[in-house]
Amino acid sequence: MKVRLTSHITLVLVALTSAAAVLFCGFAWLASVKVDDFYLRRQADFVGQGLEEQIHALPREQESVTKWDDAFLYAKQRNHEWLMENIGKWTSRYFGHDRTYIFDDTNRLMFAFRDGVDAMPPRLGSDDGEQVDALASKMRAALVEEALKPGAEPLGQLASVRTIMIGNRPAIASARPMLPSSTRMQIQAGQEFIAVSIKFIDVKVAEDIAHYARLEGLRFTLSQGPDERAHVPVSSHDGGTIGYLVWQPIRPGFMLLQQIAPAGLGCLALLIAAVFWLGRGLHRTSMTLLDSQAELTHHRNHLEEMVADRTAEIERQRAELDRLLAHERQVNALQRQFVAMASHEFRTPLAIIDAAAQRLCRSTTNVSGEYVHEKAGVIRSAVVRMVDLMESILASGRLETGQITLKRSEGDLKALLVACCDRQRELSRSHVFQLDLEIPDLLTFDRIAMEQVFTNLISNAVKYSPDAPDIYVRASVDEKTVEIAIADSGIGIDADDLPKLFQPYYRARSATGIAGTGIGLNVVKQVVELHGGSVEVTSELGKGTTFTIRLPIEVLLSDQQVAA
Repeated sequence: MKVRLTSHITLVLVALTSAAAVLFCGFAWLASVKVDDFYLRRQADFVGQGLEEQIHALPREQESVTKWDDAFLYAKQRNHEWLMENIGKWTSRYFGHDRTYIFDDTNRLMFAFRDGVDAMPPRLGSDDGEQVDALASKMRAALVEEALKPGAEPLGQLASVRTIMIGNRPAIASARPMLPSSTRMQIQAGQEFIAVSIKFIDVKVAEDIAHYARLEGLRFTLSQGPDERAHVPVSSHDGGTIGYLVWQPIRPGFMLLQQIAPAGLGCLALLIAAVFWLGRGLHRTSMTLLDSQAELTHHRNHLEEMVADRTAEIERQRAELDRLLAHERQVNALQRQFVAMASHEFRTPLAIIDAAAQRLCRSTTNVSGEYVHEKAGVIRSAVVRMVDLMESILASGRLETGQITLKRSEGDLKALLVACCDRQRELSRSHVFQLDLEIPDLLTFDRIAMEQVFTNLISNAVKYSPDAPDIYVRASVDEKTVEIAIADSGIGIDADDLPKLFQPYYRARSATGIAGTGIGLNVVKQVVELHGGSVEVTSELGKGTTFTIRLPIEVLLSDQQVAA
């Protein structure tokens, strides 16, 4: 039995070691392949970017000599010496242009500077004549067409660039009109002189691209290189391919694999030796394990007894928790029943008061109608206020039971704020409301719920600032949020009470002696959150309180109903 246990463990270790070696070698090979692929793609990207930069650089380099008052005038005067010194030699020495041609307004060649030498009389090369003529004619046609377009872009922005083959050499060719750089001189469309520059890709340009891509041996060939990942096609203006930029690829992954292979083989040999050493140790350890089996069996039986006792204790605790949970649910049900009952009982006398106020409005025999209507309006405003308080209690109950649904519709949030302030102004004429409202007229929200939010916050601001008459109501909007702030300069709130202020039935210590239920702010928080927003409070004892509501503008611009 001891021999079987030792052999089994040794066999498992050998199998795990072999699997680990295979996985390590496979991972190293896969990693090197992925690194090489990534690096070759980066090389191709840099070569492509370098080629595009060279193509885009040619018209920019031309612009320095073609959009110039002096070049415009001396070209018109056909001053050959000036053109040779300031255009031909300049573009050749400083920009590396291999060939520079200038065509006059009749499309006749008037200046040619080829391969660093002034061509007199001016003539096109036998290898580039047809393509240069075509490029100049295309630019001439573009100038005439652009001049006829209403609102066309400035002529100085026109440039025609293409990649062509001159003989067996790839080249970049660009044509630009020669224009004055100031507004003092004007030229009629179609009579511009046209400059054509040619830069061969297989000489200095290839070196610049290789330097940009940090590569060596970059060259142009007519066919693809031996490694299809180490070449970038050079496309012609008609969409064809005129050749390829190829280079000797750099494979850092394979190079690293070659460097770490000897060390990896050495580590593998050490690992195999360690496995055999562990096998011998396991043979000795198996003897101790078998001797400990009886003792472990004894401990297992003892542990089983302990687990059984502990399970019984846990079951007893679970039953106690179930009983406490049921009790809590019963208390909550009684609380909701009380809220519903109180609301119903308060509505009955309120309905009587409202009916009496309406009869008073209709009875104007002994007093003036204006006085009756004024007093009746005050009575009805008080009734509305008391109904709002009842609605807060009912809303709290519905929120606790998850039975409230926002019914959004388009409305004027600004007008709602103004109406809430006006109603509170009627109830407390000693307070002055400072309004600064900068929000859109039409938004989507639950009018009844938001009216309850604003009424709660505004009435709190009035109630808790008896000696500070100014109430500030501000609203603003940015790209993401509508922000509404209601501030007072009243008694303020102690800092220790702020974190608990939105809990149901909680009242701050500074509110002692002032009527209130502790429900309103909890309703405010839950209604605002159902609209996708948040509410914050900042306060300092004796210096006032500010409630800030932030509502996401994207929610206020939708018409989706949200169920709590």
